[in-house]
Amino acid sequence: MGIEEFAQCYADRVGTTVDAVREDVSRLGAETIQAFLAWWRGLSEADRALVTLLASIANGVLLKILTRSVGAVAGGALIALLGGASWALLVRSFLDCESRL
Repeated sequence: MGIEEFAQCYADRVGTTVDAVREDVSRLGAETIQAFLAWWRGLSEADRALVTLLASIANGVLLKILTRSVGAVAGGALIALLGGASWALLVRSFLDCESRL
């Protein structure tokens, strides 16, 4: 499994093309996506709700949180992916497609 299969899975769920997703996902890399998912799973339900809210109203604040959690490049790439999908859809797609990494 690899980035290509993950990108296809993610694109199918988000409703976009693989080409539109591949660059950001490749920049992130499998290890970063897995680190992000580990961080996400470690959050309480209340913290997940807060992050989801921040994603919808304060990308700058969310970028600072992600930079501390997964690094500056990964945080920026995650924010870029948010431009095409809701935060909930982004996370759900990552979780659904993780096994393809």
